[in-house]
Amino acid sequence: MAQDQAAAPGDAAIQDMQQIVDVQGTRDPDLRPYRTMLKGLDAYADHQHLAPDAPLRFMLIPATPKARLDGVTLHLSADNLSIPIPLAADGGFILTRDKTAYDANADLVSNKKRATLRWRADIHTPGLPPNVRRLGDLRLECEIRWAVEQDDLPFVRRNLFRLAGGPCHSSLIHVPYPVFRKLLAVQARSGERTLDIRITEDRQRYVPPLHDASWDDNTLLTITYDDGNMAQAAPAAALRQ
Repeated sequence: MAQDQAAAPGDAAIQDMQQIVDVQGTRDPDLRPYRTMLKGLDAYADHQHLAPDAPLRFMLIPATPKARLDGVTLHLSADNLSIPIPLAADGGFILTRDKTAYDANADLVSNKKRATLRWRADIHTPGLPPNVRRLGDLRLECEIRWAVEQDDLPFVRRNLFRLAGGPCHSSLIHVPYPVFRKLLAVQARSGERTLDIRITEDRQRYVPPLHDASWDDNTLLTITYDDGNMAQAAPAAALRQ
């Protein structure tokens, strides 16, 4: 599973006719088969117990930190078929089951060139502060992403991951979660227990204990961002690789 680098989102275009022109006029557009994305919907249904109150949403994110989502459009596209997928200003979108798109073997197509955008599942239990993530939500995001992306991995790596139990269940595989701002620290809390979560060297990703069943799905991870005082305030454990 790719290690995403977060970037700030921008506004999406809303003109349907312009969307169709953009998609058809872009060379080498970003593609993902609709049938492949439906595996994410299946994984959500199979593992919804991890986050029973959270709706399924997807996100488009730029592949580089300096990129923006300005003017990005999204369609289900096939021969003689073009179904616009509404995009929120933050890059969020919802996929539903569409028999016409399935039968046509449609692709999920953006108007940007390949490899300029990435996607991820976006699972958030309602009622939590913006800087707090629930561990079950992160586990469900992982299950969805693994279901969609595993067949894109090289044969050897894919089978090694499967032998290890999959990236969402193995202590041997670390799944980093990107954020839009520099991290100071991330701390998990369940009852009286706390744990300083490892963050990556670039301080834009953190690695939650997805595999560790001793931390239940209701464990909350509090994210503290770097406001310029990291040298004085950052716990050493939070920065350790």
